[in-house]
Amino acid sequence: FVTLAGRNDWVSNLPTKNNNEFYPSASVSFLPTAALGNLKSNTLNYLKLRASLGSSANFPTGFPTLQTLNLDSAEFNTDNDGDIPTNSLSFVRANPDLKPELIKEFEVGFDVKLWNNRIDLSFSYFDRETEDLIVNQPLPPTTGFGLTTTNIGKIEGDGIEIDLGIDIFKNDGDGFNWNSRVNFSTSQEIVTDLGNNVDQIIFAGSTNSFRGGNAAIEGEQLGIIVGSRVRRDANGDFLVNASGSYTSESNIILDDGRNITPIIGNPNPDYIMNFINNLSYRNFNLGFQVSHTSGGDIVSTTIATLLGRGLIVETEDRENTFILPGVNANGQTNETQINNSQYYFSNVLFGPAELRVYDASVLRLQEVSFGYTVPSKFLEKTPFGSLSITASGYNLWFDAYNTPGGANFDPNVAGVGVGNGRGFDFMNGPSSKRYGVSIKATF
Repeated sequence: FVTLAGRNDWVSNLPTKNNNEFYPSASVSFLPTAALGNLKSNTLNYLKLRASLGSSANFPTGFPTLQTLNLDSAEFNTDNDGDIPTNSLSFVRANPDLKPELIKEFEVGFDVKLWNNRIDLSFSYFDRETEDLIVNQPLPPTTGFGLTTTNIGKIEGDGIEIDLGIDIFKNDGDGFNWNSRVNFSTSQEIVTDLGNNVDQIIFAGSTNSFRGGNAAIEGEQLGIIVGSRVRRDANGDFLVNASGSYTSESNIILDDGRNITPIIGNPNPDYIMNFINNLSYRNFNLGFQVSHTSGGDIVSTTIATLLGRGLIVETEDRENTFILPGVNANGQTNETQINNSQYYFSNVLFGPAELRVYDASVLRLQEVSFGYTVPSKFLEKTPFGSLSITASGYNLWFDAYNTPGGANFDPNVAGVGVGNGRGFDFMNGPSSKRYGVSIKATF
């Protein structure tokens, strides 16, 4: 099987030289079990080999290439209740050279079914390249603007996706059935060409190093977390001041001369895995899903505040003292003791952002559902063709096992809102459990 496609988009908010993008795609697949009759058997029921090469475009919103003027007819009031209108340039500087972003992806994989279709397996490997990724780049205050919409030169990444399903019990009619599935995915995206003659672009979060932000830095994963960190000496040892607390730094010079905000974390998980089960017996069915996100960092102000204010069990020992690992200005090993408050309040809560970074790995009971389907014989004298009722619960339990247990913290928060930013918790509200009942009927 061969499929070819091509698409061209035009937009009105980019200049003529950049206002359109053509992106083709092609896919090919081969079914050996259909083409080679003797290959199909009770063991190998189905085999599909596939490959595809595709591309897609993304365009900016609004009018980022035109400088706009803000008009306010009542910015100020005079003593005699008169209004003074004001005109001011937009906070965003126009970028007439802005381009649409283009995504290219190559994928290969296979699908197979075995042993009377009781086992099915899908595997995919993909290689993705993004050119001219559209981001908001902060600007120095001396420019008179706050940010501009710009393009990142090139981002390259790859990953794999695996889905395995097994019918542990399979019976026709009213017998007991149990289908179990596991899906696994892992990927990474590396900035290979930043462009713009800059060392970094902080495109989400905050440019304030105390709070931290998501950055694009050449040679690093897209969205790496940058912020203030504990100052190091020439040997890489942490530096401690005379009072026994850490000193901080908000910018560093790399060996190649680039000046960047220190990298303090990576919000991208190592992998994501889901375990999905569906069980049925006669007219009853039960489903549940357990999810595991491994790795990925988060800057958590919630945890730091609970620790710094002494509100959770980890800080109960008020008489405990600490000696921070590191060296003093003379290079000697730090031996200065600090108390509970100095450690949690002065260092963790109000010290370098690096000390508020936690591993966001989490194990979660994502969903549980229990349903009942009314037997058709009970519906013969009713207007219903079928009738079922299902009770469901979502996010019923979680364990962020690499964060302080007393915080009961759920890393599934969007601290910087909807968008490309991730890995930040700025005292966001806690996650919630949800319950629901649904009724499905046909007539």
